[in-house]
Parts: sequence; C-alpha cells; structure tokens
Amino acid sequence: MSNAKTNAPMSVMDTEAYLNEYVAVKLFRDNDRYKDDVYVAVNGHNCVIKRGEWVKIKRKFALVLDQSEIQDMQTAEMLEAEQARFREAEIAAG
Repeated sequence: MSNAKTNAPMSVMDTEAYLNEYVAVKLFRDNDRYKDDVYVAVNGHNCVIKRGEWVKIKRKFALVLDQSEIQDMQTAEMLEAEQARFREAEIAAG
C-alpha cells in the first residue's frame, strides 16, 4: 500500500487550528494618518493591533488585514482608471 498524501480538503478542526495559529505582523506607523492602533474583528472575536511594533496575532486577523490591503490597492487602481477616463472624456468634449 502506498503512503502517498492526498489533496483532501482540510477538516474543520484543521482549518480552525490553522486560523488560530499565531503569526508575526508589523503594521506601518507614521505620525499622521497611520498612527492609531488597528481594531480587527472576525466572527465576534476581536483584537487591537499596535502599529510600528512586531506583534503576534492569530492568523485569522492577519488574513483580514491582508484582504483589507488588497481591497485598498484595487480601489486606488479603480480610482486612477476612472480619473483617467474622465480626463479623456473631458478632452474629447472640448
């Protein structure tokens, strides 16, 4: 018999364990817009993350931060594209 691993989906318990593992993160800090700590909530659980220091948080909170950053980047790209489209339409209209 072979001991080859299968690509079976993670069980619910495995997924919970994965999401609750601690990972290190460091959030950008400046003395202007990015100076306050960050509150993150996932399904009724929450944490406050201090900016400018390496901290360990559960992976589920880190994933929310990653998704937020991705959404911010996509929004910025969309805004730039819409501004360019508006400028082109304005020029074409004379």
